[in-house]
Amino acid sequence: MKILVVMKNWLGDLLFQMPALEVIKSRYPGAEIFCVAPERCRAILEAHPAVAGFLPFDEKSTHRSWFSRAGFVFRLRKLGPWDEGYLFHRSRSRAVMLCLAGVKKRTGYGKGRSLFLTTAVREPDGKLHQLDYFMTLMKGAGYETPIEPKSRFYFTPGDDREAREVLRQNGLTDGARYVCFHLGANWKPKRWPVEHFAVLASMVHAKWKIPIVVTGSAGDRTLFMDFLKSLRRLGAPGADELRVIDLVGKTPLRVSACIYKHATCLVTGDSGPMHIASGVGARVAAIFGPTDPDLTGPRGVGESIVLQYVPPGYSIPFFGKDLPGDGWLSGITPDEVFEAVQQLGAFPDGSGS
Repeated sequence: MKILVVMKNWLGDLLFQMPALEVIKSRYPGAEIFCVAPERCRAILEAHPAVAGFLPFDEKSTHRSWFSRAGFVFRLRKLGPWDEGYLFHRSRSRAVMLCLAGVKKRTGYGKGRSLFLTTAVREPDGKLHQLDYFMTLMKGAGYETPIEPKSRFYFTPGDDREAREVLRQNGLTDGARYVCFHLGANWKPKRWPVEHFAVLASMVHAKWKIPIVVTGSAGDRTLFMDFLKSLRRLGAPGADELRVIDLVGKTPLRVSACIYKHATCLVTGDSGPMHIASGVGARVAAIFGPTDPDLTGPRGVGESIVLQYVPPGYSIPFFGKDLPGDGWLSGITPDEVFEAVQQLGAFPDGSGS
């Protein structure tokens, strides 16, 4: 049996779809499940035990032209026949793609797409967390779903070995304690000020004397340099002893996931790494501003605490351009985040040793 699943494009959305993939695999344990998504999703999907194959598709780059899209459909037809297909994306053109690829049974939310589906599920009333949105689709398709579904992020033993080696190269042996910071986010209002991160780093060092491991993409390099400048400006007692380990842009996605897994906790805004860390079972202090944690908050197997700040006169989720003058997240203080780190139980004995 061969099943084709058309995924949503972004990292957080991708992880929220993982439980749905597992539900399909549970019903059809012998099926080959192939996932269609942009190339940036490959590393995540190829490590998933339910996924037999990955098919890169991106209408904003490699498949912008109708000619290239037709070529992709032709490739799908050659890889078939497909017994079932699931449309997790809201795109009508992707529904047409399933139809043209010769998928026999096609399931998805029907709004604007029912003509091209054989099983069109009614869109849910009201707003749901994205993970529950995909679970509702599976329920509508006749699947039994978990009472409290959780997202999992998968990695290989090789990823974990590489992460441990990276940590050892930076003086952190197995079992050593460290706190991870992720400074970036795909939208500036979702970023906690680097000055606040610097104050928090100083507080963590004063309390537990453990290193701060900073992760991020290559594009976060400027944020990291600003973070270091903020640390130097603080001039707190003992600040020169604070160890900051720079992994910004230096580790692949799944290796970063393993670094989060071994960390004492991760402090981050609403970001892809927030979902990754939650999915591998790490402790996460998640800082939310213009986005709504009830819709996109961490729902992985790890423990998490969400801190939310909404400036007076604003509401969430916020999609406008008229932002607070002092930055959306400046209202969440380092003291509040430090308290969240303690509440996560990262240091049950009260020390960092």
